[in-house]
Amino acid sequence: MQHQALWFRRFGPPAQVLELEAGELGPRPPGRVRVRMRLGPVNPSDLVPITGAYSHRVQPPLVAGYEGLGVVTEADAADARLLGRRVLPLRGQGTWQTELDCDPAWLVPVPEAIDDGLACRAYINPLAALRMLRRWPVRGRRVLLTAGGSTCAALLAQWALADGAAEVVAIHRAPGHEAGLRALGASTLSIGDLEAVAAAAARAEVIFEAVGGGLAELILSHAPAAADFVSYGLLSGAAFRTPPTGPRPQRFHLRDELSGIAPETWQGWFAELWPRLAASRLPPLEPFALGRWREALELFQRSGRTAKPALLLS
Repeated sequence: MQHQALWFRRFGPPAQVLELEAGELGPRPPGRVRVRMRLGPVNPSDLVPITGAYSHRVQPPLVAGYEGLGVVTEADAADARLLGRRVLPLRGQGTWQTELDCDPAWLVPVPEAIDDGLACRAYINPLAALRMLRRWPVRGRRVLLTAGGSTCAALLAQWALADGAAEVVAIHRAPGHEAGLRALGASTLSIGDLEAVAAAAARAEVIFEAVGGGLAELILSHAPAAADFVSYGLLSGAAFRTPPTGPRPQRFHLRDELSGIAPETWQGWFAELWPRLAASRLPPLEPFALGRWREALELFQRSGRTAKPALLLS
């Protein structure tokens, strides 16, 4: 059987170093299940490692992609119950390929009520948002979000309000994101309105910050010292300095949360996640055939986009 995968064999800009390669699919290793992939969304977490930003822990050659949805096509007798099931084949091989083999302990079955478009992006952003809200509870507190146009910020906004946050203010870059954020119940601020951003920071009690650089420094310089400042990304590509006054930044990375957990804990997180995700609003998917992966990356880079690009893997 022919197999296709998007590989990067050196670091560099994803559009330049990713290559769609085809070859014969080998036999399934014993103890693994084989998954025929359907959909793989495009996230910052998929693309940033390709640039070499995490070269201390990610080394090519590798198949790209960290999340996606597929169907189990082969399994040992002990895992035969999974045959034909929709699953998330996570914490193993790269997901941007037509088939992959996965450890069944980390395979996440998808409930029937969850459609493909929602299920395929149930890992990176939703799990990060859920774990952050568990570590930094927001009930009765004023929440400030940056990167308001991102999927993770949209989920944080919805779930913080559902958890009883007193208010949620989202900072966005593109005007096209404003209406969507307000529909979720969040107040909005333009990243260019520095005076308003500083005023919002001065009121904030919990800050989920994903941009870094000058924006992070502005917020830190005005936020109360008792505020929880959670840094979970550097979408600007720029680090930030911590002022002598103000809150102490706390780092969140999903990889750290996953370190050393048992499969039972992992599966329990998703059992908690599915009902929240089913009740959430996410941007529509715009699918691209695997051979059109460059177009998917182009859409991903487009400022103010309102759809999430995803690869149709089979």
